[in-house]
Amino acid sequence: MNGTSSGEAVGTAGTQGSLEQTGVEAAATENGANVSSSMPNAKNAVTPREKFINYSLNPDNPNAKGKAEAYKKGLGYTRENADGLISQVHEYVTSGNKPYEVSQSEYGTKYKFRIPVTGPNGKTKNIIAVYQIDKGQSIPRMITNYLEGR
Repeated sequence: MNGTSSGEAVGTAGTQGSLEQTGVEAAATENGANVSSSMPNAKNAVTPREKFINYSLNPDNPNAKGKAEAYKKGLGYTRENADGLISQVHEYVTSGNKPYEVSQSEYGTKYKFRIPVTGPNGKTKNIIAVYQIDKGQSIPRMITNYLEGR
């Protein structure tokens, strides 16, 4: 998918509207582990490139707590070659794959995905990506991501 130049998000902005809650609560058990449906509007999900470039893959970001080092050591991804990582995450989410956990917060509904990603070093590891549909909105956006384990 196009839209991976600096500062752009992968995905479509779509029309913002009220969140349809029908089935969202039913999709999660009390602990959010048993998901029976895919994320609403998954095909329109937004995967912000800047979340990777400015945060997860930025070794100088003090709030990233070793994420950049984990991505580099685990998969061989850095800010310079981030597009492969971003496109694999985005493709997985927008293809209708089901999240493994759904939960509610004061900000909206969160969908947690475990995504197998192959890095430039040839290794395949799971990335955890969390998308959220904000209250009063209908388009999911990625709010965080990290390499599972080490």
